[in-house]
Amino acid sequence: MNTAHRTEPNSIKSTHTYSGKRVGALVLAAGFSRRFGASKLLAKFPDNRQVSLLEQTLTNLSAALPLITVVYRPELREQFLAIGERVQAKNPETAISFSEFDDAVSGMGASLAHCAKSITDWTAALVCLADMPYILPSTYSLLANTVTTDSIIAPYFNAVRGHPIAFGSAFFNELRMLSGDAGARSLLDKHSAKTLSLAVDDNGILLDIDTREDLNQRL
Repeated sequence: MNTAHRTEPNSIKSTHTYSGKRVGALVLAAGFSRRFGASKLLAKFPDNRQVSLLEQTLTNLSAALPLITVVYRPELREQFLAIGERVQAKNPETAISFSEFDDAVSGMGASLAHCAKSITDWTAALVCLADMPYILPSTYSLLANTVTTDSIIAPYFNAVRGHPIAFGSAFFNELRMLSGDAGARSLLDKHSAKTLSLAVDDNGILLDIDTREDLNQRL
């Protein structure tokens, strides 16, 4: 059975406003870190042993967005909820919720579909990878400002597409029906006429963490 565990306060007034839009982040944190050799989202940065990869990603997101939902595996419940509470304490105006998924082995698409089912009244959602801690809060804000209900926004750095991808609410039902391990890539191809490119001055959109060496890779 899939259950949801929330660190979200009952009543939150956020200062993150985007022209009346409710834009949040769907954070994919249910991977198995096979190339890393351990749960990479709990790994600490070499130059800051107090901060984990997941905590830095959520901290950057919470500086820009009022709503965050994280999908994760049951065995990481205790550690992830503790991280969420720390980030929430630093950024109380952002609502952070955790959605537990016990079938992450089915792939990233299945995890994203599970996560997308938990959102209802959002205007748009940024689909984020939890292992990308170098993305600037200003990049998240720019995507949130740019996306509309019927558009998809893909960020580019030096003509290379990165993450996250912003989806308007018109595409939520298709996100909820995803399966397998391809994620939302198929929707960009299917809706190419609705997909807009956004140039950003942030190489963090290209830097994910797959191995221990990648923790030192920021350019």
